[in-house]
Amino acid sequence: MFDKEELTVIRKFEHIEHCLKKQVEAHVSTQFENIHFVHMSLPEIDKDEIDLSVELLGRKFDYPIMIAGMTGGTKGSQLAGKINKTLAKAAQELNIPMGVGSQRAMIRKPETWESYYVRDVAPDIFLVGNLGAPQFSETIPNRYGIEEALKAVETIQADALAFHMNPLQESVQPEGDTQYKGVLNALAELKSEFPYPIIAKETGAGVSKEVAVKLESIGIDAIDVGGLGGTSWSGVEYYRARDEKSRNLAFRFWDWGIPTALSVAEVRYATDLPIISTGGIRDGIMIAKALALGANLAGIALPLLKPAVKGDVDGVVNILRRYIEELRNTMFLVGARNVDELRKVPLVVTGFAREWLEQRIELWEFLREGRRVL
Repeated sequence: MFDKEELTVIRKFEHIEHCLKKQVEAHVSTQFENIHFVHMSLPEIDKDEIDLSVELLGRKFDYPIMIAGMTGGTKGSQLAGKINKTLAKAAQELNIPMGVGSQRAMIRKPETWESYYVRDVAPDIFLVGNLGAPQFSETIPNRYGIEEALKAVETIQADALAFHMNPLQESVQPEGDTQYKGVLNALAELKSEFPYPIIAKETGAGVSKEVAVKLESIGIDAIDVGGLGGTSWSGVEYYRARDEKSRNLAFRFWDWGIPTALSVAEVRYATDLPIISTGGIRDGIMIAKALALGANLAGIALPLLKPAVKGDVDGVVNILRRYIEELRNTMFLVGARNVDELRKVPLVVTGFAREWLEQRIELWEFLREGRRVL
C-alpha cells in the first residue's frame, strides 16, 4: 500500500495523463464572448508603436502573460521536470513569469525537488512557488507554516509563493483534503512574517468579490482568479474516480464556479490588488479583454502542456507568440498604445455576463469610471 504522500506523487502523473488525453475543459464559457470591444476606425496610433510591457510585484515583463503552474513532484520519471524546464526556457526567452505546480510532494518527499527546479535553464525569470490552502488549516495535523513556505520558495529559488485555493477539486477527490477551517487566519499569520510576495490562486472555480476583499484585508500581494471556463479539475477527478459515487459527484460539479471574465470584474471592482486572469485563456483577444477588465496579466496553462511534454520549447513559444500578435492587433484596433490605455477603452457587456455583473457589481459605474488598477 502507498502512503498518502506517495499517492500525491502518483496523482500528479494521472493529472498530466488525463489533461493530455481527455476532454477536461469546462462545458461552459469564460464569458469573454459577452465582453465586446468598440472598434476604432481611426485608431490614431501605429501598430508598431504598441508597448506590451507590464510591471507586477516589482518586476517588469515584456508581455502581460504568465505561464501558469501545472506540475512537479515526481521521482523516477523525469516527466514533470521535463515539462517545467521546457516551460521555463520559453518564459526566459519571452521575459514572462512562470509558476510551478503544487509543491506538497516536495515538502513531504524532498527527493522530488529537482522536478520543480528550473534556475539552471531560466536564471532570470520571475518564478512562483506553490502550496495548497488546506495544508495550512488549523484542523490538519502537522499543518504547514513559515518553515514549509520558505522551503517551497527557497529550495527552487523562486521569487514569490502562490497559495492555491482549490476547495472544489478537494471536495470531489476521494483522497481530497477538505479542511479549510482557519485558513484565512493562517494566511494572515504567514503574510506577517513571510519575506516574499504571496499570490492567492484559485484553480478553476474563480474568486468572488467577497473573498477578494478578505484577501486584500490581510495584505495578500495579488490574486490569480483561476476562473471557470478552462480546465475543470472536477472534470479531471471524474476521470480519476474509482467508483460510481465519486464519478457522479465529480460530474455534477464539472461546471461549478465563477466564469473567468466575471471573476476578474468582481475582484477589480472590490479591490485594488494586481490580478492574474487564468482560466480558459485561449487567444490574444481574450487576453486583451481580461486586461481591459482590469487584469494585470493573463495566465496560460493547458494549451502549453502538449508541446511541453515533448520538450518542444519552440512549440510553447510559438503558441505564446501567436497570442501576443493577436493581443497587439486587438490593441491596434481599439487605439491603445499600451496596457494602461487598453484598460480605459470602452466595453460593451451583453448576455449572461451583463445579468451577472448587474446583480453583483455596479456595472455601469464600473465601466464608466474605469477599472481600478495599481
